[in-house]
Amino acid sequence: MEEQQNPQQYPNQTPPPQNNYGNPQQQYQQPQNGYGNPQQQYQQPQNGYGNPQQQYQQPQNNYGYPQQQYQQPQNNYGYPQQQYQQPQNNYAYPQQQYQQPQNNYGYSQQQYQQPYQPYAPQMQNGCAYQPPQKKEPGRVANFFLSLLPLVGFFAVQILVSVVVVVIMVFVNAFQSGRTQNVMAAYEEIVSASIPVATALAHLVSAVGFAFWYRLSFQKPRPAPRETVQKLRPEPILMGLGLGILMAVFSSGTAGLETLLFPRMVEDTYAMLEQSGIGTNYMVIFATVILAPIGEELIFRGLTMKYAEKAFGRFWAANLLQAFLFGVAHMNWVQGVYAFFGGLVLGWVAHHYKSVVFSMIMHFAVNSFSTFGGDYALGWIPVNFLSVTLLIVIPAALAVGLISWRPLRRKNGRRSVRAFPHKRVWCVCAHCER
Repeated sequence: MEEQQNPQQYPNQTPPPQNNYGNPQQQYQQPQNGYGNPQQQYQQPQNGYGNPQQQYQQPQNNYGYPQQQYQQPQNNYGYPQQQYQQPQNNYAYPQQQYQQPQNNYGYSQQQYQQPYQPYAPQMQNGCAYQPPQKKEPGRVANFFLSLLPLVGFFAVQILVSVVVVVIMVFVNAFQSGRTQNVMAAYEEIVSASIPVATALAHLVSAVGFAFWYRLSFQKPRPAPRETVQKLRPEPILMGLGLGILMAVFSSGTAGLETLLFPRMVEDTYAMLEQSGIGTNYMVIFATVILAPIGEELIFRGLTMKYAEKAFGRFWAANLLQAFLFGVAHMNWVQGVYAFFGGLVLGWVAHHYKSVVFSMIMHFAVNSFSTFGGDYALGWIPVNFLSVTLLIVIPAALAVGLISWRPLRRKNGRRSVRAFPHKRVWCVCAHCER
């Protein structure tokens, strides 16, 4: 006997036939022919029908009188059983005691004002007159508006630098008392004014462009509670992590430029050292704190917003603002990795619908580059393999963090993305939007 196979092993197939049939229980025999005679005897039909029992007769017309005798109506009606009486006037006094009205009303809580009387629409030729609406700028106008913040940023730096130099020249002339001594030390005065001018220029840019951004794209002022709710730990940690990775990526890009263009990189670093970057406290404060605020408002705020209206596509606006962000650094060494960093910062601002998170990321980049870059990456030799790893590894990790979308389950359904962008935290089907 073959082994019986389990039908569950073949969910989509018909099980094979079985051959282990037993013997039949019923015993079959030869047919019997000994039939008996039929019990019913058939005979000839009978025709001797009898006469019908019912005799039909002529109809009878001798109807009798009706049993009910109709009489005259009776008028001897009796008196009604209910006896009506005189109405009663002995009514009792009411239970409720009415009093004099009270006049000591309190003041109303609602303060009424003068009624608002809207003007009736003026009719012209049978149609209601509507005042002309403000026309929005077109694509060309928005494109030039996207370039205007960078021009304003350069103008602020030049104006502040000139004002600081003039003030320091007059101060030195007043202290020395001779103009010749001041002109001889003009170069030293200019070098000494760079930290002050840099910090003051970033401060003016942060304040001025904040007002510009507020008036242009933040007209309905959000509530403080709504702003605080957006600052969740997840996007803050994401911004800090991406900022550190971008700082490492920038170091690798600078190392690659050192291998390809050593003379250019050497001249650039010499210029930065002369400006006092990394040594002066005012420059460090401006670079770490003020620069992320002002530059994000300029490039990821104003420039990218206007560029989106001009091009109608986020990727085109992101490319433009990243290119202008690289141009703003005024050198090729910083401009190259500033361009790639600007792309990531633009994505963060667009993803979270706020420049606050790109500011956090920018703060992490500048802080790591200023304080920890030399200590963390100074021991790495400048060769092709090292700089490749400094570029590839942070880029791969950044792409992984950007593409990571943590999802959570609530009430047995998959929720939306756990980061505050496009939509709020929700579990409904139409969100995520």
